[in-house]
Amino acid sequence: MNEYFAASCDRGVLQLEWKPDVHITYELAVRAARVLDGLSGGLVLPLLVDLAGVAGLTPEARAGMNAYLGFSAVALMGDGPMGKVVAAFSQRSLTPTAYFTDRGEAMRWLSEQGAPTGLPGRAAEAEH
Repeated sequence: MNEYFAASCDRGVLQLEWKPDVHITYELAVRAARVLDGLSGGLVLPLLVDLAGVAGLTPEARAGMNAYLGFSAVALMGDGPMGKVVAAFSQRSLTPTAYFTDRGEAMRWLSEQGAPTGLPGRAAEAEH
């Protein structure tokens, strides 16, 4: 855990919770991806992202998130306008991505997306 986000892995699902009022930059997104990659045990796992309270997201961070291939599926969970904005931009993601306001629905959707793969994550590639 750090001052910007908390990351964990529970029962094969990576979880990322952004702290309230964080403005997500490209550098923060890469840092979060690296932490999640370290928690994945070398597998490409599904990811639940809690966006509640996020203040903003730079265009570079948004582009990096959409291009990142380190997760099998991404469920974005939010409760306000910023979550909806991030979800709208995520439609261009190379990874199956959906937006939810209910954690249970998000977890069900992630479980329906298939099993994790043995492919390594690509946090290092997110820097290029």
